[in-house]
Amino acid sequence: MVENQEKNMISNGRQDKLLMETCIKHLTQYAVMIKMNRGAQGDESIGRLRKMIGDMEAYWDLSNRKDRVEQFDKTLRRAVQTGRTNRVSEEQKIAAVNGLYRYASEMISAQGAEAADRVKEVQSVIRELADGWDMNKEWVSHLCSIIGTMAGYKEQQPSETREESRFFKDISTVAEKMGFEVKGVKNGLLQLYLEGSRVAQVDESGSLLYHPYPEVFKLMDEIEAWKGREENMQMQDGLQM
Repeated sequence: MVENQEKNMISNGRQDKLLMETCIKHLTQYAVMIKMNRGAQGDESIGRLRKMIGDMEAYWDLSNRKDRVEQFDKTLRRAVQTGRTNRVSEEQKIAAVNGLYRYASEMISAQGAEAADRVKEVQSVIRELADGWDMNKEWVSHLCSIIGTMAGYKEQQPSETREESRFFKDISTVAEKMGFEVKGVKNGLLQLYLEGSRVAQVDESGSLLYHPYPEVFKLMDEIEAWKGREENMQMQDGLQM
């Protein structure tokens, strides 16, 4: 049992590092977008992103492969020279926010109040990404609220209604049939595990914080199907009224 726990910890550590690598890549793409759209007016935001990437690289000990800050600078210079930017998909945007959420939650767990200022910086960057990338503002606001709750500088929101929601009950049933271990609702997020490791958290809107496992992507399809059925039922109810 101890050996399995150690393997899970190693696996989680690798997954976290991969998530941070992905997050840094997409934060860099966002910085390129700012540079191309705003020019010198975006330098303050770019500087904040550059610093955060350096902090993330140091925190997660990613420097064994390449210097992320140096790569950040090179990518911006190349974009200015060529005038080209890469499109960022919705999945990539979510992955960037997932990485920042994981970074904040890990700092809170390991450092507590000492990490408060850096955690607030993470919240600020998440909100900026939501504005710049036109992401779901309700989801992002809820996410930042959860981070604040974990950090202890915001009162925890009541979760009784979330725990009793039909959505959570239905998705829990589906997830269990797919092999997930459901560990209830925490801070408004349904906690889903595979082989002892948390792989996804689902909020009541159906948005996910997740590790990129095939089972999680299949669950996303099930969630979308559930939402589609709900919309059809509501339309039918409206027609019958």
